[in-house]
Amino acid sequence: CTEVMVRLDQTKREFDEGTFRQDLSQFGDSLLVIADESLAKVHIHAEEPGNVLNYAQHYGELIKIKIENMREQHTSIISQESKPAENEKPPAKQPYGIVTVAMGEGISDLFKSIGASVVIEGGQTMNPSTEDIVEAVKSVNAETVFILPNNSNIIMAANQAASVMGEQVFVIPAKTVPQGMSALLAFNPDQEAEANEANMLSAIQQVKSGQVTYSVRDTHIDGKDIKKGDFMGILNGTIIGTAEDQLSAAKMLLSEMIGEDDEIVTILYGEDASQEEAEELEAFLSEKYEEIEVEIHNGKQPLYSYIVSVE
Repeated sequence: CTEVMVRLDQTKREFDEGTFRQDLSQFGDSLLVIADESLAKVHIHAEEPGNVLNYAQHYGELIKIKIENMREQHTSIISQESKPAENEKPPAKQPYGIVTVAMGEGISDLFKSIGASVVIEGGQTMNPSTEDIVEAVKSVNAETVFILPNNSNIIMAANQAASVMGEQVFVIPAKTVPQGMSALLAFNPDQEAEANEANMLSAIQQVKSGQVTYSVRDTHIDGKDIKKGDFMGILNGTIIGTAEDQLSAAKMLLSEMIGEDDEIVTILYGEDASQEEAEELEAFLSEKYEEIEVEIHNGKQPLYSYIVSVE
């Protein structure tokens, strides 16, 4: 797991985010890149992290490098869990911590890999309580904690938890997983809490969120007659269309979401979708939108065949 921030120097090489992302993709998977005029933040799972650093260095000075062997990390966790605690001193508080909510093992792992301190299991049908969120904030052991609810039904509980915990707990009202990921990628540990809050709030406004799920009964909603078993494409909380199968619904949804200025599509496929089907969706996008970069991750989420973001 390789993470690095690049302080961009246009005199070394002109930075183009699309080229940068495409070139990095050859070194590994689970690639995430967020960039502005002066800084690029990279996360990637790579067998040879040195290649990532060497390439990134062509664009400027490398700062905040973090490389973790995920296999060793797993082994260490198992080992530590088997040892009794003896005269352990409480760890010192970290400057920052991030608590987020996710539904699906793959999405949880993705949040952790891009910087989440604690991931609470929850979502559309299993909302965590205020107490659950308070306990998660306490477990982070940080001076300042950001909470990402990632569901409109959880925002109230998050706000109540922040009220209980005090001033240094900030709720970023992300209503979807894509918003939460965008906010987390906008977080910069070198900035003050208020600046991070502003950046994260701005980030959730820049991403379009889509979901594909199925109807459990005949209904009429958002001006549409929907039959039981139909797959619905949902854009920013509004049903925009239906289809008889989930792949067609995903194609319809993304065709509606993608605009002229968009550059990146991220696809999280769930328990009811296969990697092969997700790759078919990727091929459809690559053929229809030549300039779009597509990232695919196995979110393993229930209920939603696909969760997609467009930026």
